[in-house]
This record gives sequence, structure tokens and C-alpha cells, in this order.
Amino acid sequence: MAGRIEIAVIGAAHQHVDYVLDEVARRDDVAIAAVVEHDPARRAALEQRTGAPGYAEVEAMLARHRIDAASVVTEFGARAGIVATLARRGIFAIVDKPLAVTRAGLDALEAALAGRPLVALMLEKRFYPVTLALRGVIADGVIGEIVTIHATGPHKFYAARRPDWMFDAGQYGGILADLTVHDVDLALWLVGGTRGTVSGWVSAVDAPGVGTLPGNRRFPSAGRAILTVAGGPQVAIEVDWLQPEASPRHGDYAMRITGTRGRADVLFAEDKLLVETHDTPLRDWPLPSGEPPARFALDHLAKGVPLAVSTADALRATRIAILAQESAAAGGKALEWA
Repeated sequence: MAGRIEIAVIGAAHQHVDYVLDEVARRDDVAIAAVVEHDPARRAALEQRTGAPGYAEVEAMLARHRIDAASVVTEFGARAGIVATLARRGIFAIVDKPLAVTRAGLDALEAALAGRPLVALMLEKRFYPVTLALRGVIADGVIGEIVTIHATGPHKFYAARRPDWMFDAGQYGGILADLTVHDVDLALWLVGGTRGTVSGWVSAVDAPGVGTLPGNRRFPSAGRAILTVAGGPQVAIEVDWLQPEASPRHGDYAMRITGTRGRADVLFAEDKLLVETHDTPLRDWPLPSGEPPARFALDHLAKGVPLAVSTADALRATRIAILAQESAAAGGKALEWA
């Protein structure tokens, strides 16, 4: 696109809205034309921060502004419908995960896209120094052919701080539809694969503190997705809301990749990549520079560079996470993905 890119900020239901706001603040080729937020307090905060006019509804904003793109960081269940509305108008969407929380919502979004690459999902794990280094280790054959990948994603819950919509299955989607998206995408980015199966499990035990909340609320504490890649490795992704509240980190995320010549351990919270092989002892692998999670999308819009996370990749990771959630509801039945 030629000239300055005009974007709207739609929703601030999660702090990841800062990914876009911070990146725009660093650039002079992108400007925020308008903000949309149904919550009056959040809308006022966005208006003050951006200096842009605010609206309570997307359609009201679109009637007044011609925009090139929009960031979408609403409550989870609203995202697919909003992105579909944008897609039907040919407007590019920069979206926080999860892109959708039901298969019906994702199908409707894909229909609106009609094959057009109009979605960038901010899958920030792709841009961490440790994962950029890991991809090089795998591409160079340092640990051989990949056989298994095991990812863990613990999170702090802080029950009293969670908004009401997170306890609504229609808005939240479920622990697997939410927390597995990053590692599903990362595993397939590292090893490839176009089809396979996924099965899911969700704990019957609630997250810490849920029992103290009003309204007999439930919120599963943990889940697991087992992803197979046809002709490739098996991927186990464990996620939970059990990170101890006294921990200095929100989550001790990690990933172990085991190959025929060695293994690599990614310690995301510590920003470390540890590699050992049959021929070399354990070593702390050197890391390149990382990149902010919204930069690739704005570079695509402003400079025409290819999307580092393609729309097809975003849709695929989202679909697999939703299928894992569906599998858990069906007793762990393996479901095919492609």
C-alpha cells in the first residue's frame, strides 16, 4: 500500500492490544484513525491514549472512516464475527489469538475471506529469540530428524481478576481452544505438515480460586492436546492455569524437541535454548534478536513484505486448537485436521 496506513483499534479486552499500540507508536507510516470498544471505561482509555475518536460499535465506526486495517482484541467469542465483517469489506485484520473459539465461527470467517490473505494472527512465539534460534538448529539438522515435541504452558489464574466473559463457554471457548494455539502453530512451523489428527483432554478439577467466586462457576485447571503429523512427529501440548501465584513469572513455558541426533530444550521464561547431541555436551545456544509481535503485520501493510505468519497458518492453528477442544468434549476421540 502506498502512503500512510490508517488502522482502527477494535477492542481492548486483553492487554495484548498493546502489541499494536506500541508498534504504531514506533512508526510514522501507520496511524490510528479510530477506536471501537463497547466498554465505556476501556473506550475512554483508548481514546485518551491514541487521540482517535471512539465508537461503541464496529458498524458505526465503519460508516464514518475509511480504514486499511484493524486490530481486533475483543472478547474471544466476538473476534471471528468482527474479522468476517472486515473481510467482506476487504479490510485487513491483525488479531490476537484465539482467532475463533468454535468451528462454526471459524467456518464463517473462512467463507468471508474467500481465500484472501486478510488476517495476521499475532503468534508472538515465532518471533522470540529462542524460537528463531531453534528453527535454525532444526533446519541445520543439529538434532537430526524430529521424533517428538513436548510443550508445557502453565499460567497464573488469579480467579478474582478474571472477567465474567471468561466463564461463558460461548465467549471463552475453552482451555484448549485458547492456550494451545501458540504451540500448535510453533510445532507445525518447525516441522511442517499438512494433515494429521488431534485429540484432547480437559481436567475436571477447577482452576485455583474458582470455588470462591459467586454463581457456581467452573473453569478447568488443565488440558492436553496430542497432535500427530502424517509422516512426522507426535506433539504433546500441556496447558494449565496452575502456575503458583508466588512465582516471579506468569508462566514457566517450555518446549522439548527430541530428534534422532539429540534434543533441544526451549525455556521461554528464561530466554534460553539448551542443545545437546550424541556428539556434543549440553550447551547454551546463542540467540539472535527477536521482533515485536505486531511488526510483521504492519510491515506487510506499509512495505508490502510477505506475511511472516500467513493467513493460512493462522486458520490452521486455530482450527486444530478448536478440534482439540471438541475432542476433549467427545471423550478424547481423535479428529482429523488438514
